[in-house]
Amino acid sequence: MKPNDTIRWLLIAAAVVFLAELVLSGTGVLIGIGMGILFIYIGKRQLSGRKGTILFCLGIFIVGMSLLQSLAFYLVLTAGIIYYFSKIHDTTDKPQAYQPSFDQTTSGEQVFEQKSLFKNSWFGAQSAGSTVYEWQDTNIQSFIGDTVIDLNYTVLPKEEAVLMVRKVLGNVRIIVPYDIEVDVHHSVVYGSIAIFEHREQNSWNKVIHMRTKGYQQSTQRIKIVTSIVAGKLEVVRV
Repeated sequence: MKPNDTIRWLLIAAAVVFLAELVLSGTGVLIGIGMGILFIYIGKRQLSGRKGTILFCLGIFIVGMSLLQSLAFYLVLTAGIIYYFSKIHDTTDKPQAYQPSFDQTTSGEQVFEQKSLFKNSWFGAQSAGSTVYEWQDTNIQSFIGDTVIDLNYTVLPKEEAVLMVRKVLGNVRIIVPYDIEVDVHHSVVYGSIAIFEHREQNSWNKVIHMRTKGYQQSTQRIKIVTSIVAGKLEVVRV
């Protein structure tokens, strides 16, 4: 069985085991995790000094102990270990740049299918921009891994382009040409934000909307919509 197949079956088993644990043992694990997250939030945002640090550490301890009581956690951990060592042994592993293919399949309704620039992924890095590619609006999501998109290698249309990225764990880096206006909608549970000169560190439960000055008047502009549970968003011009 290939490593990717093993990881997939372990994640499915983890989901089944987690549901079984909820049915057989009640919501004890969820309550523990919920209390721990609450303590972490209060310690980080509501309290300062020694009391906040103690409550923050107590929350991390409670979450950790709750996870250690769940068999589903060990299955997910095993999947992560298998993925990590499979990448170590694969010396050719690099982020893949997916090039769009415009093979079209016509139906009676005149609907055309095009392969996406990216593919959704559970694990691993994704990138676009190592070679020239033709732009198409993009909507992707992934579980763990970094995503890098360099818009210097494409030509945006004379209209509003759309880029949407949703991620659980990992960083998103978007490189924008100097002559392109940008509108950014970003949502993060915990992470850092760097949108041109605007920077925020260790943001909690943050929603931010930023737009360059000439966005409304520009003929070439891109709307970037990102959502990350834990990780960093970086939008830069190079």
